[in-house]
Amino acid sequence: MSNRIDRPRVAGTGRIEAFSDGVIAIIVTLLIFEIRVPQLDDFATQSMLNALLSIAPKFVSFAVSFFTVAIFWVNHHHFFHRITHSDWKLLWFNNLLLFWLAVVPFTTAFIGDYPTQPLVLSLYAFALCMAGLSFSIMGRYAFFKSNLLPDSVPREELVREFRRSLWGVGLYGLASVLAWVYVYLALIIVAVIPFIYVVPNLMRQEVE
Repeated sequence: MSNRIDRPRVAGTGRIEAFSDGVIAIIVTLLIFEIRVPQLDDFATQSMLNALLSIAPKFVSFAVSFFTVAIFWVNHHHFFHRITHSDWKLLWFNNLLLFWLAVVPFTTAFIGDYPTQPLVLSLYAFALCMAGLSFSIMGRYAFFKSNLLPDSVPREELVREFRRSLWGVGLYGLASVLAWVYVYLALIIVAVIPFIYVVPNLMRQEVE
């Protein structure tokens, strides 16, 4: 028996997805704006290589953040694929997720300049932890507290996917704390976490 609660709702999620796609597109575009062409005193090859090496941390932070935000987008798209209706709570849970993703360009620019500073890395991981937590909260509402999904979706699939979402929350939270003690280990954790979610796994049986 379903324990989802009937609330005022509207058919479809097109407007949520369109708005989210636009916001996320702006976010990934902003990521590259912090990488600027270095000023050169001369145009010798070695000078250019040295200048590029000096901004290498910015390229790395850009690549990791772009990949991370892209994975959030892929999973966001997959999340809404089987949701048949929306309501005001789902809208605001989605806005909360977009808020924390919108912080990523700032934290990316910060960590690009100071990649091994504990406070900077902790803030970067914290923002992604909150984005992951927002996604999990939205998932918990859609899966278990609403009537926005077809009843044909097996509950065990929903439970499995919700638990899977918590791994990212926990690992980003761990990295945020660990940055104060083992900064390089925290950097590795932050770089590895996105690979857990490269392939979205939501409601696997229903997508077939």
